[in-house]
Amino acid sequence: MNSKNLLCQMLVGYRSFASAMVLLVCTSATSMATTPLVIYPTFRVETDVYEGDEPAPQSQHLILFDSGVVYDLPVGRSTKITVFDVPRGRVVLLDKATRVRTSIATDALIQKTAQLRAMAAEDAGGETLGLNAKVTPGEKPDSVILKFGNARYHATSQAVSDPTIAAEFASFTAWASRLNSACRIGSPPFARITLADYLAAENRIPHKLTLEVRQLLKTRTFRSEHAIVERLSDLDRKKISEVGGFMATYEEVDFSEFPND
Repeated sequence: MNSKNLLCQMLVGYRSFASAMVLLVCTSATSMATTPLVIYPTFRVETDVYEGDEPAPQSQHLILFDSGVVYDLPVGRSTKITVFDVPRGRVVLLDKATRVRTSIATDALIQKTAQLRAMAAEDAGGETLGLNAKVTPGEKPDSVILKFGNARYHATSQAVSDPTIAAEFASFTAWASRLNSACRIGSPPFARITLADYLAAENRIPHKLTLEVRQLLKTRTFRSEHAIVERLSDLDRKKISEVGGFMATYEEVDFSEFPND
């Protein structure tokens, strides 16, 4: 398959733009043994995702940040759990329904994103895929806009008390965007990462995020709302412990064999 055909697939072949609203700045996956001790923030973010004007969320997620590891837990019927274990250089996916797990190296995600970037640049697809997208101020003081190709992000943001919280949330956004790209879910990762970088530099995270995508004569709209609590509860820590048990006991399968929703 040539690079132009692959780029076309990236533009029209994604399964769900809504998924990209959840799996929301780049950090390198270096060995903990060769880097200084890092003090990671501990907090939680509740995310609701909507399509169009629907009053009920399409999906809900509880995202727990602890010791540099991020646990993306579904709320409701979904059985998929994602663990972003960047200090160990891996992302682990678990399915509670089939009791299987799989993983992909963070290095592999970086390589896949770099390949897409190179192909986009070679085929003059940078504008379409958001390589050169710029954040511009919105109408309100806490809002920003980012446009690329046939898509547009509009975000209102919220301040956090600790800059490391904003940086850690942005890092999660970048890794989740790369994972979505590898799984052909949602929009290309570059614009979303640019937006995450911008907000982190302002010591902020998204509050409400809207993605508008034009498809022929129709525009589809997805929005996500994020509520942050800058600590973990005892119940949150119990959930993290449960996920550890799943990772230890679930059967390992190849990444290509992991069940899709």
